[in-house]
Amino acid sequence: MQTTTSYNKSVKFTYGLNESLLVKCADIMKRMSAGDLLDVGCSTGEWAAYWMERGWRCSGIDIDEEHIAISRGRGIEARHCDLNKEKLPFENESFDLIFAGEVIEHLIDTDFFLSELYRCLKPGGRALITTPNLVSLENRLRILLGIYPIWVNYNLSGPGHVRAYSPSVLKKQLREHSFRVVLHKGNWVPFVPQRFLNDLQFPALSITGDWFPNLSMDIIIVAQRDA
Repeated sequence: MQTTTSYNKSVKFTYGLNESLLVKCADIMKRMSAGDLLDVGCSTGEWAAYWMERGWRCSGIDIDEEHIAISRGRGIEARHCDLNKEKLPFENESFDLIFAGEVIEHLIDTDFFLSELYRCLKPGGRALITTPNLVSLENRLRILLGIYPIWVNYNLSGPGHVRAYSPSVLKKQLREHSFRVVLHKGNWVPFVPQRFLNDLQFPALSITGDWFPNLSMDIIIVAQRDA
């Protein structure tokens, strides 16, 4: 059963995700004027529905037909799309904001994906992208000790991550596709391995992602298609 839960003074959600990654993305979006939003990998539409209540006109794509049906039941214009095979099923310059949370690391042709984001954004529109950080503090220590980095897969039996990014590489690739990076944040820095201590247990850890974004567990990037 879903209940409304408060995660900080400015953000409330009606589902059980309170990671600092999601809260920080919401804080970024709350500073934007409502417009046309595309949620890439919209799942059952809870994220998009939250923003619809705040004036955004929301569309979504997903690979799961059941999730698409649930999203449509929430009033979201949800469409099927396999990003490893298909273009985004929308016209050029359709969106003010495209949210792609934890998506790009699953894709084979990331250049094609970023070119599609650029194509579908209106001039002046923005892409909000998150992805695990290959060079987080924990991963740097793991590699130093000869331990395989976290959130990187050598086969498809795990979460299906086929790409790994550092902040500098993601920024470089975005610039190659004519984006201008306007914001870089981190979710939180794993000063000890996250299985022992994380931002769910201690929400105050989220400030460390603002202080040291290059060392955080996840990368949060806002990139703009200039007018």
